Amino acid sequence: MNRSLAAPGFAALIALAPVTAHAQERGAAAMDQLVRGATVTGRVLMIAAHPDDEDTQLIAYLARGKRVETAYLSLTRGDGGQNLIGNELGETLGAIRTEELLAARRIDGGHQYFARAFDFGFSKSAVETFKHWDHDSLLADVVTVIRSFRPHVVVSVWSGTPADGHGHHTVAGILAREAYDAAGDTVRFPVKKYGRAWAPQKFYRGARGNRVAGAVGMNVGEYDPVLGRSYAEIAGESRAQHRSQGFGGFQIRRGAQMDYVVRQGSRVNEATPAADEKSIFDGIDTTFARLARSAAPAATAALNTVQSMLDSARAGSDLRNPRGVVRWLARAARFAQDARAATPRCVWEVDGSVAMLRAGADDNVRRGGDCDPAALDLDASLDILTKRTAEAAFDAAGVAVEATAPQELLAFGDSMPVTLTVYNRGHDNVTLAYSRMNDALPFLSAPIIISPDSSARLTRYLIGTVDSRPWWLSPHNGDLFPAHDSPSDGLARVSYQIGTGSLTTVPGVAVAEDARQLTNIRITASIAGQTITMDVGPVMFHSSDPLLGEQNRPVGGVPAVTLAFDRGLEWMVANKPLDHMMRVSVKSFASTPRTFSFKVVSPTGVRVDSIPASMTLQAHEEKELFVRVRGQLKPGRYEFGIIAETENGRYMDGFKAVEYGHIRPIRMYRFSAIYLQAVEITIPATLSVAYVPGVGDNTAPFLRQLGIPVTIISAEELPVVDLGRFSTVVVGTRAYEAHRELAAYNARLLDFAKKGGTLVVQYGQDLATTGVMPYPVTTPRTSRVTEEDAPVTVLDSKSRILNSPNKIGDADWKDWVQERGLYMPTVVDPHYSTPLEMHDPGEPDLKGAVLVTPLGKGTYVFTSLSLFRQIPAGVPGGPRLFVNLLSAGIEPERAAPKKIQP
Repeated sequence: MNRSLAAPGFAALIALAPVTAHAQERGAAAMDQLVRGATVTGRVLMIAAHPDDEDTQLIAYLARGKRVETAYLSLTRGDGGQNLIGNELGETLGAIRTEELLAARRIDGGHQYFARAFDFGFSKSAVETFKHWDHDSLLADVVTVIRSFRPHVVVSVWSGTPADGHGHHTVAGILAREAYDAAGDTVRFPVKKYGRAWAPQKFYRGARGNRVAGAVGMNVGEYDPVLGRSYAEIAGESRAQHRSQGFGGFQIRRGAQMDYVVRQGSRVNEATPAADEKSIFDGIDTTFARLARSAAPAATAALNTVQSMLDSARAGSDLRNPRGVVRWLARAARFAQDARAATPRCVWEVDGSVAMLRAGADDNVRRGGDCDPAALDLDASLDILTKRTAEAAFDAAGVAVEATAPQELLAFGDSMPVTLTVYNRGHDNVTLAYSRMNDALPFLSAPIIISPDSSARLTRYLIGTVDSRPWWLSPHNGDLFPAHDSPSDGLARVSYQIGTGSLTTVPGVAVAEDARQLTNIRITASIAGQTITMDVGPVMFHSSDPLLGEQNRPVGGVPAVTLAFDRGLEWMVANKPLDHMMRVSVKSFASTPRTFSFKVVSPTGVRVDSIPASMTLQAHEEKELFVRVRGQLKPGRYEFGIIAETENGRYMDGFKAVEYGHIRPIRMYRFSAIYLQAVEITIPATLSVAYVPGVGDNTAPFLRQLGIPVTIISAEELPVVDLGRFSTVVVGTRAYEAHRELAAYNARLLDFAKKGGTLVVQYGQDLATTGVMPYPVTTPRTSRVTEEDAPVTVLDSKSRILNSPNKIGDADWKDWVQERGLYMPTVVDPHYSTPLEMHDPGEPDLKGAVLVTPLGKGTYVFTSLSLFRQIPAGVPGGPRLFVNLLSAGIEPERAAPKKIQP
């Protein structure tokens, strides 16, 4: 079951505000790769289920080493995973893992696509997974990506069999092969909805480092002397971006390393045994000459010139003195653009209108049946060629371009100056002929000559109309995100105007995630007498951090005023007088003062005070509003919201910034609303908790909302904190893995229990093998109950944890989200009592959900229940059961209800 914590009518949204790309090659290294790869036009698409599934070694080898245009399609964004760097889960974690994938692609050189599958958590089979993900809808997503990217080769990471070890993996393997077979089927997948038919020529399954029969091997450990690294080293840096999954310490091995793939489908060399292949492109014509053969005469002549110019550039290349090849590269770039202009584009047709999937839209388009496979291949290849040759010419000439703005976030309707600076760091004059922003706003009216070692600066005002919210994140029913359309120009979020002036869009999955930009600058310059046009990227905001140095973030649009609660849900004790204080951050992003009044949306039985009649915010001012809620609520979930009203409209949005050093900042948007979750619960008056947080663990703040005294302590503080003043110590989820020093202090925790305290330890992957539990258990990593509604059997109805202070019944097991529990012990020492049993359908009984044992004068409790998901999600049984675990060592006669002050 999935629950959004944005109330109905208060949908949760997210906005991404990027920073500078990490680890992209520059200077001679970049030029070398561009020149070597300019005439490489092969394309490979890798398909798997999650962020971190991809074979980064193969991507780096193909993209950086062989300059093959390479992309990775992930069916999900990893929303259902665990988080080793913070307490974000669900859709917020999916946004983090999206950014980690984009950071990885900036390093290994690949492109990134996503399908619409929501990661609902670990799945044990394809059958179970397809109950959550509609087969035909997800297959259509994969077909759409294939038709958009047009790969010659598809590589499936997974086998599509139970051996993949995860239902999502198996499904990814199944769909990869089905999409390879079906991408050319225009009856099942009509062109107008899914794009022009494209049949990849070969299909492989990955074997990683395993040399299986018939496999094609590639030395991903090959060293590149210009880059100064092997492709495996680049891949190691790329893989280390998946830090939320614990890959930050990924070990990089040097020396020869082989990566293997196995051919399982071919449309070009079926007669050749797979074992005889030397390359994944065997049987495919990847020569540059094939483009000239399928082009029109004018384009063929231009392409022949491009080939000649690039041959000359490679022969005369001097990485320390690129001046000698500028003329060759400039001519190659110019003639590549001539070939592009002379070749009609194969566009996406939508009800007779056309839409561009790539920048450089013009009226020279093909329609209907004009785009045969050769034309589609030529179209995609020319886009790659023009981009690479233009970048090579600009790099060789020493031309650098940046567009900067004085602030990162611009309120809708406001404006700010954008400064375009073109630097000439080369040896010859460069003429800036034309420049525009978002394909619409020109920077100059007449050409400017820029002499060596000088620059030209131009200013243009940008109006805040570009919304920085991503396309994929909106409320969804089931486990597929809604099918959204995206503006057809994926390089800038500006719609391509067709002849009638209407906006043309394409399926959102068809646009590569790394191609999405809020703004884009395109310039045309004369280099060595040749006129060349190039996209140079988004408008950036530069800032300085005392620890991290220069920070560069693309600008984006935001509401003029935002209102944000601290969180999306607030727990309250039902049927008791309540007096609750909530904080709302009210912030202006506007350049002028804003005055507004407040409207409160609250449930019956609640009264609100401490809200002023009106508020005025100066430009860019932020204030805190403390909202006092009093009254009484029956058990249930209620909506509570605040709206700022003005004569010109309403403000009802807010966001929470999520920032980590290895990825671009994320802003989680939601409407200015919160759920009030009232639960009937009894809390012992003597309960007081010391909480050592784990990973992905946001439980402690919710316990405080219920009035439980909670002190958060770090693992480093354990040796000095007086634990004797607490009734209970809680060790959070996977805390022993996240804080290795915790194991060294474990004796102190056990001693706390032996002296009469209650120690509650939540699940971890390695607890069974690290010796931190008082008595041994065996915990296979596959030991999970993934069905959130799996039946729960009570084995010991008299167990204290099921009776005191709250009587746990069937209702407490309803409406759970994602799973019952994970990493459950299967072999348990007899010292532990096991009051519960649960299991997925058709699987053996699991009695390790809760283990309880006396320890000296106190009590030790272990739980593998996913309470860390249930409590933040507002599942009533979550806090009731957790309070019982916390109170396991408190005598029932002392478990009088805590008095709630009116």
